[in-house]
Amino acid sequence: MFKKIPLLLIASIFLWSCQTGEQYEKALDPLEGGRNFIENLQQGDIKKAHFYMLSDPENEAYFKKMSDSYFSLDKEGRQQLRQASIQINEISAVDSTISIINYQTSQDPKAHKLKVIQTPEGWKVDLKYSYGPNL
Repeated sequence: MFKKIPLLLIASIFLWSCQTGEQYEKALDPLEGGRNFIENLQQGDIKKAHFYMLSDPENEAYFKKMSDSYFSLDKEGRQQLRQASIQINEISAVDSTISIINYQTSQDPKAHKLKVIQTPEGWKVDLKYSYGPNL
């Protein structure tokens, strides 16, 4: 019996280390979903920011432009973005599953809006609202 314990321990560690993909905590409310998206994008953690985005082809295209824009900045520009603070101006609930976050950053005083939608995977940002043709 005792000989099997180390073998089971090694096997469980191996299986745990082989898990693919990083695990992120799902956002439990719209503020958390929007804030996590904005913060991780500013920090350059593109994979984590992507986790907090509603995944569809149109959002993927907008997200690619945003991440390309981040990586086109020079080292100083990315550093300034990482150090910028986020100010949430207003959170408006459209209904129980959709909210609009009005925010700005210390680097860009222009107000921006994000639509955050509740999904089974947590609250996710819908970039079509912010960057779509209707704006």
